[in-house]
Amino acid sequence: NKGKINRFVVEDNIGESIHLHIDNMRVDFTISEFLTFSEAIRQSLNKIDFLCGYKLSQFDEHFLKECSSYLPRLKKIEIEDIQLSKLMCIVNSNYHGDLNFLKLVPLALCPAYRFLTGNGKEFLEYEQYNYHNVNNEDRLLEISDSVQKNGYPSDGRYIVLFNGQDVIRDGQHRGAILANLLGGQETVKVMRFYFNEEKHLIHIHKSNILAL
Repeated sequence: NKGKINRFVVEDNIGESIHLHIDNMRVDFTISEFLTFSEAIRQSLNKIDFLCGYKLSQFDEHFLKECSSYLPRLKKIEIEDIQLSKLMCIVNSNYHGDLNFLKLVPLALCPAYRFLTGNGKEFLEYEQYNYHNVNNEDRLLEISDSVQKNGYPSDGRYIVLFNGQDVIRDGQHRGAILANLLGGQETVKVMRFYFNEEKHLIHIHKSNILAL
């Protein structure tokens, strides 16, 4: 109720306990207690229905964490049709190891799509979020196998866009796989989040000036 939380950290003290830090408060858990607490939080969030009728399990946890500051202003989620060729991707470009710039590229130029079409070995070293002990290639091929076996969307997981921007905010791998399998002119269903304000919008030039 008091506004922004400045510190929210979970520490896994291997073999001992788990600490949850919220600003200057620390809560100690055993592993079993933490798992019970985590499941209680998950059930509570689903009951609050802050995802407009959708379940937490339909979204990647990392994506929810990254957009968590916007979610209190989420007003609705719509399923819409869009041509794959209209989708844009956020791509990171690292310079000299310590300067990270962003750029927007069409789906056909994103590292994942280039790798799938045999034109992008740089994807193997591309910096992105992955699960523990999973590299870029394994993650992409695992998702590709799932899409081919189970179809799209599987388990209600759609490509996610925000408001009027046709920029993929979650599901860039799925988009690249669909474009490779179906062709860029095909139309697919996406999930579009609509917010009450515009803080979530991507402004590439502003982001890069701040990074510089």
